[in-house]
Amino acid sequence: MTTFSRKRSVPVEQKLERVVPVFTSFFIEEPKLVFGGGKLSVDPKAGIENYGPFGWERHPSKTIQIGLIGTPEGVQDFLGFLEKAQNKLAPGFNSRGKPLDPHTFPDFPGCDPTESFRAQFVSNNTALHRTIHSEFFSKAVSTPIEEAKIRNVIDLLLRELEALNNLDPAPDVVVALLPPDVQHEVEHVGAAMARRKFVLSPRDRFLANLKKDEAAGQNVLTLEFDTPSSSLEGYWNIHHAFKARAMQFDIPTQLLWESTLRDEHLSSVAWNLFTALYYKAGHTPWRLQLLPDNTCYVGVSFYKERPFGKSDMNSSLAQVFGAGEGIVLQGGKAVVDKNRGDSRPHLRETEAHALLTNALEKYKLQHGGPPTRVVIHKTSRYWPEELDGFRKALGTIYHYDFLAFGELESRFMRLGKRPVVRGTGVILGKRYYALFTGGYIPYLRAYPSKRIPRPVEILEHFGDSTAQWVCTEILALTKLNWNSCWFGGTMPITIRFSRDVGRVLAELPKDGSVQPQSKYRYYM
Repeated sequence: MTTFSRKRSVPVEQKLERVVPVFTSFFIEEPKLVFGGGKLSVDPKAGIENYGPFGWERHPSKTIQIGLIGTPEGVQDFLGFLEKAQNKLAPGFNSRGKPLDPHTFPDFPGCDPTESFRAQFVSNNTALHRTIHSEFFSKAVSTPIEEAKIRNVIDLLLRELEALNNLDPAPDVVVALLPPDVQHEVEHVGAAMARRKFVLSPRDRFLANLKKDEAAGQNVLTLEFDTPSSSLEGYWNIHHAFKARAMQFDIPTQLLWESTLRDEHLSSVAWNLFTALYYKAGHTPWRLQLLPDNTCYVGVSFYKERPFGKSDMNSSLAQVFGAGEGIVLQGGKAVVDKNRGDSRPHLRETEAHALLTNALEKYKLQHGGPPTRVVIHKTSRYWPEELDGFRKALGTIYHYDFLAFGELESRFMRLGKRPVVRGTGVILGKRYYALFTGGYIPYLRAYPSKRIPRPVEILEHFGDSTAQWVCTEILALTKLNWNSCWFGGTMPITIRFSRDVGRVLAELPKDGSVQPQSKYRYYM
């Protein structure tokens, strides 16, 4: 008798575990930046030190007047820092007492007309100093209500900012210095509020139900209420609230903790602070070499009108024209439809059309004509009606690339001890990519982070260009954050820009008393 043994079938999950996935990948060289005299460098710090900022040679005797608001001690600390920063500043030591790596954390070479930014940063006119005694700050944060703490501090700052704005000439940029007791009370207020549950008042809850009935086609009575609406009118984050309310004046501002001036890593403080002040004073630290001037880059993102739970959404848009000048546009209401399997906000066709039409009009004013190509970076997938609205707004512009960004949970590992190299792109599927904007940086000979790098996920791509080209643009746009002098960020400025804008726009007074500024320097 012959017996047959049947092999036991292997579960499909185990078979998949044995399969090594294969992806097509590519590598993008680090984008170059343009500095003084048209010289090139991939590193902002090296470029500033060796060549000076972009175009500085056209105005070699540049002086930047800095207005100061703070306690008498804070103002003196900042003046001492300005004097100290005229000479070389060392980067300091790490937590183990060893010198920081000079490639990643170089010396600050000093700031004067012949070094680094080739400009004088001065605040030697006492009329530019507006002091607030520390007891006023202490009293401002003595209330147990978090929003009231922020409101009281901002009221103190705005009175002095108005006085500086009335000067003739007014300062180019104002630094508002906050003392340690204010930092202790309000530094983490925004993070705490993000976790707070949003509760509507009875009046607001009733009005919300009326809107639902009306949307469902039910007839409702029109009622008028004399009672005020919910008291949640902003002051959820000290930085965002101050930036929003300071927009009523035409002076860019820099919010700074006094403790920052006592940081042991003063080299990094100087690099970042002077980069931000130089840009906010109306100058360009560097530009990108490869981005064409005839392309309009648009970032579309969304923000909550309140930082609590289930609040309304609004759209926020940021543009980067050509080499990177940022213009801010505020969009209309967004739509969330979970029935379509997507909990992220989207735009209706009319809102999408209006948003991009407005962006292109601003581009024409800035450049004297329309672009020949439009690139949109969006933080959610594209609904068909959104695509229709954006495409109709293009008119006779035939070249475009619309990309949707996501958050990839998967990890990619590299053989050896070092992580994936920054600039590595991976084709995950049809029009579906991953790009490592963080990772090992050959120029710095280091991976300046402690966690496994996560790639940027490009969920969708509608348009003409190749995966390598749109990823090259994304990598280049990570180097346009003029709020610091870091080598490169993890997100392109189109997305990072619009997220920051949204947080500030959410703090604007709802009565329309303050109109949003259009330039990014007022939001940083």
